[in-house]
This record gives sequence, C-alpha cells and structure tokens, in this order.
Amino acid sequence: MLNGDNAPLSEDSDAEQENNGNHGRTIDGPWVFGLKQGSDCRYFWMERRDRNTLIPIIERECAYGSVIHSDEWPAYSNLNAMRYQHFSVNHQQHFVEPVAVGN
Repeated sequence: MLNGDNAPLSEDSDAEQENNGNHGRTIDGPWVFGLKQGSDCRYFWMERRDRNTLIPIIERECAYGSVIHSDEWPAYSNLNAMRYQHFSVNHQQHFVEPVAVGN
C-alpha cells in the first residue's frame, strides 16, 4: 500500500478513549485502526489493539522508512526501532503536535 516515499502516514485510534485517564468518552465496540497516505486510506476493524495485532498490519501495509504519525498508544512505542520514522502526539496536551518531534 504505502511505498515509503516519506510522505507522512497517519494512524487513527478511535477506541483509545476507553482508557484515557477520564478524558473524553468511553467507546464500546470494535476499534478502528486507519492508515492514510494522500488519498489512499485503509481502515481495519479490530477487537484487539495490542502490539501483536497492530505491528503485523503496519509491517504488511507500510514500507520501511515510512513516516508514521500516531498518538502515544503503547503499541506504537517501538516503531522507530523497526526502521519507521515515528512521530507522536500527546492528546492530553494537544489535538495535533504543534512541532513534530520523533519518538
């Protein structure tokens, strides 16, 4: 899907709000994990949102060296070590990161 041309990828984690320190609302049901590059969007309905579920999808869909923007969900914490360029935002401080800083 995503060719590693360093165009930013975005990851969405809608159901993360279930365990968010009493910020936002609780969401029941499956989790939606999304990848986007330009107009190419892929969405995955998932019951589990752990590293063992997410990383194989990222490896299958994203070329090494791709730029990935995500929130600070723990499952994404090792993306830099996996040869991706990973940038994250802390949603308790910002809706989007004002200045991109790599993990």
